Amino acid sequence: MTTVPFRQMPMVIKVATGVAFFTFWLCLEEFLINRSTFWQYMPYYKRDDACIWDLMVGLLIVGGLWWATTRDEPVARA
Repeated sequence: MTTVPFRQMPMVIKVATGVAFFTFWLCLEEFLINRSTFWQYMPYYKRDDACIWDLMVGLLIVGGLWWATTRDEPVARA
């Protein structure tokens, strides 16, 4: 059995991966940041509302998935 690289996965799998990462961010934001006092120390953070932090995490997720999809495969050594 061989390992299938991420770039060969169907688009549905790539989108589901992005949704899973963003859902993790939303849970982290709700349960850790909003319910404690961490939000006070984050510049430009709006509690219980969409803010620049959500946009930046979304861009990082999309950029990371794009990088994982387009990067070259390492050369296998024998």
